[in-house]
Amino acid sequence: MKQSNLTRIALMVLVLVGLTSMGFQCSSPNITSGKLYLQQYQSSKNKEKLEKAEEAFMKEIKQKPNSAEGYYWLGHVYAEKREFGQLKEAWTKAQNLGGQSTGEIDKYRVSYWGQAFNHGANTFKKAQTFQKAKQKERAAKLFEEAADAFDAAIALQADSSAKYNAYVYHAFALMGMDKMDEARESLKKQIANNPTADAYSALGQLIVMEGNELKKEGKDGEAAAKYDEALTLLNRASAEFPDNAELNNELLNTYIAADRVTEAVEKFQTYADKNAGDASAQYAAGTAMLQINRYEDAATYLTRALAIEPENESALYNLCVAYLRQGIQIRDADESTDPEAEQHDYKSIIREAVPHMQKLLEMQPDNAANWDLAGKIYATIGMTKEAGEAYEKADELRK
Repeated sequence: MKQSNLTRIALMVLVLVGLTSMGFQCSSPNITSGKLYLQQYQSSKNKEKLEKAEEAFMKEIKQKPNSAEGYYWLGHVYAEKREFGQLKEAWTKAQNLGGQSTGEIDKYRVSYWGQAFNHGANTFKKAQTFQKAKQKERAAKLFEEAADAFDAAIALQADSSAKYNAYVYHAFALMGMDKMDEARESLKKQIANNPTADAYSALGQLIVMEGNELKKEGKDGEAAAKYDEALTLLNRASAEFPDNAELNNELLNTYIAADRVTEAVEKFQTYADKNAGDASAQYAAGTAMLQINRYEDAATYLTRALAIEPENESALYNLCVAYLRQGIQIRDADESTDPEAEQHDYKSIIREAVPHMQKLLEMQPDNAANWDLAGKIYATIGMTKEAGEAYEKADELRK
């Protein structure tokens, strides 16, 4: 799952409302002392004062289980502690119990929504950092914390959350916890409340992943149904967001997974021709043509993609494959018709791949697949020494 594509989370800029002037009349001693400790904490940031406030409000709830006021004030403590899942639970109980606390919650809903959203965004990014560092346990805890924060934001302000893609970010935090079913439901809610290209793309990826798993299990019919579901969704999305490059790429990946690229090539070629400055569109068209053995055309579109985006590693790899396969195709066609006839210089075509291959190796020196491809290219054009070195490097990287 390409989570990194969905980390551009806009942080909310909100002015927080102070608690010092807020309160209920005729509060119990527990509430009164808890409020005092909470105000002292806000002035001093002394964590001991916050703990004292929590103790007082918890004592109130223990003595009076139906104290909406107790749950309301406990929610403020959880907000200060950045425990937004707990905030959501406390305020849900307060609202269910009713009374004056419901109106007071509305005064703080927006500011706490912003805090929860921002905390979820920052925590999600930290989780990804630990995930990349392969610190799985730490990453899992942070993904859970981020998911709780986004869940609280959604509960506090559902409309604003949908507007700012919170359901999508919630889904990606859940994916970090391997909770794919819950993530899928969150993405559906985003699409229902405020359709975004990110939501469509992520949901399409999840459906394709399900199809891939079914395919591995030999359930080809069920896998095909999943691919159909994803294609229906993503075609609808690309019609709704026709200029979105991420959706265009996701649609291409889905056609490839479904082994149905042939029916989509014209679509991608037309889109690329209409969007000559879009590297992603050129890449998608070239990759689609590569899948159906139109190697010369594939090389043309992939070259265009690299002219716009020279550091596109996937385009570099696919262009090398296109040149290699085009050359081999010409060589094999010549040999199958008349071995004595004049041969086309297929090696000159394959040599076109060499500078791109060398650039790719510089960019991704630890990728065994790149060295394997380099070995094939060098071997096919008679560079046996270089081919041997490339294959040896690939073997070393796989150890």
